[in-house]
Amino acid sequence: MESAKGRGLWRFLWAVSVFLSLALGQVFPQGGGRYLYSDGTQQELLPTQEGYRLRYWKEGRVFREDRLKGGAEGLFLLGVGLPEGYFPFTPPLLLYPSRLDLGLSWGGSARFRGQRVALSARVEGIEGVRVKAGAFNAYRVRVAYTTEKGGTDLKEIFLVPGLGVVAYRTGEDWVELLRLPQALTPRQGP
Repeated sequence: MESAKGRGLWRFLWAVSVFLSLALGQVFPQGGGRYLYSDGTQQELLPTQEGYRLRYWKEGRVFREDRLKGGAEGLFLLGVGLPEGYFPFTPPLLLYPSRLDLGLSWGGSARFRGQRVALSARVEGIEGVRVKAGAFNAYRVRVAYTTEKGGTDLKEIFLVPGLGVVAYRTGEDWVELLRLPQALTPRQGP
């Protein structure tokens, strides 16, 4: 059984890594990890030479894979792999700037699957959020995706730099992280 002193050290080390990543503008853990959310979705963040691949699993199958690239400006979405193929964003779409600040807004547009899509986002606040994985001080980011064909997706994301998304709300649905990300090991299935 872990001692209180051991838990305190772990929390301290975790807090230091989070604050260092804040200073460096790192959205996700550099080494990747596995995430489990309350809607049954599992995510696997895999570091690659160009950035990351973020795989989404549900009911034992990959249903989506985002290709991401970090740079001086922030984290970009290069494209999305779906069961029917890989679809790039032209140009890549800025998901998160390298540094988040209260009130900061950003956005952009790109071609995706034959139509123009746009993203607009704003840091609405910094607030404490309690989820099954723990309690965090998170950036509350409101994100809107729209398409030229009239589609809209609105989300309120709770983002902890260095860890990732700990919760999000879409309409009345609340989805939260169930446990801290697990380290990556070779994977045979979900």
